[in-house]
Amino acid sequence: MNITKNTKKIIEFLLKNINEIGFNVNQLARGTGISVGSSHKILQEFKKENFVRVTDLKNSIYYQLNLNNKDVVDVCKLILREKKKNLPSKTKIYSEEIEKFEKAEIIILFGSILHKKDFNDVDVLFITDKVKDVNRFCNEISKIRTKPINPLIMKFDDFIKNIKNNNVILEIINKGIIISGEEKYMEALKNAG
Repeated sequence: MNITKNTKKIIEFLLKNINEIGFNVNQLARGTGISVGSSHKILQEFKKENFVRVTDLKNSIYYQLNLNNKDVVDVCKLILREKKKNLPSKTKIYSEEIEKFEKAEIIILFGSILHKKDFNDVDVLFITDKVKDVNRFCNEISKIRTKPINPLIMKFDDFIKNIKNNNVILEIINKGIIISGEEKYMEALKNAG
């Protein structure tokens, strides 16, 4: 499959916007800024390649990424890594520092650091059971950087439950950047689906 700019936009949109039944062609077109015709063409290619799961509700057809397809998971991991590489320099400094924490299964950067030049703190979701280690690590970074690190800590099973329950965690997933743990992140999405 040829991963064009528009193909990548649709994959990224479906990856970031977890929804029980998925999205129809019109919703995907609106959400990605791609024409309905182009979206439809890409989705037909996805269907052929088994890249999407299709739900036909008679009045509309809805699409979700097929996270049981290893190729889909691999493409998603590449897209997640690329988003991290393209962070603005000020954000990248914090990202690289936070990524050094090795006791988390997943680390997600979110909040004002991603969309404001003048942010007050750095919001980070750590998926781990090492609460004391995270707090110690964040305090150390806060001492050497100008902005404090504000950790949100959650166990892997709780992360999956929160995704299933359409909790506030979906907002973090939608707007956040995966700093580390792309493999476990994809596993969590698959288990929540």
